[in-house]
Amino acid sequence: MTPFRFRLQRALAVRRTEFQLAESECRQAEARLRAIQAQHAALAAAKSETRNSVARMPIVAGRILEPLTYWFQWTETESCRLMNLEKTLAQELQKRRQALVEAHRKVRLLEKLHDNRHAEWQADFDREIEEIAADSINSRYARSLPP
Repeated sequence: MTPFRFRLQRALAVRRTEFQLAESECRQAEARLRAIQAQHAALAAAKSETRNSVARMPIVAGRILEPLTYWFQWTETESCRLMNLEKTLAQELQKRRQALVEAHRKVRLLEKLHDNRHAEWQADFDREIEEIAADSINSRYARSLPP
């Protein structure tokens, strides 16, 4: 009996590589999204801290308020930019996750096919072994009978 050989082994290897690549891309997209979310949170914290610092000042000079106005406008613009970027990255992450699920499905399909083919081969192999054993027992029995 020939040893088990899965004809689609190369395809399975390629699908596994594609799955690993999709998994890596998904992790990278998650990391980019978390980084933007962290920037957005840091900006909001800085804005809040600045607001609180100015509110605690006993006397606020006009020369302090003018640059603050521009800074607060910049923070609003930057916050909008970060929110748009976050939305875009969330959409990209969703696409990456869908690609990951599809790659996993393709790998599982080939793995199940591999398992089924191996089970068929094993059954044929066991059947052949049983036939050989039965032939061996029959020939021993036939030799032990008197002529």
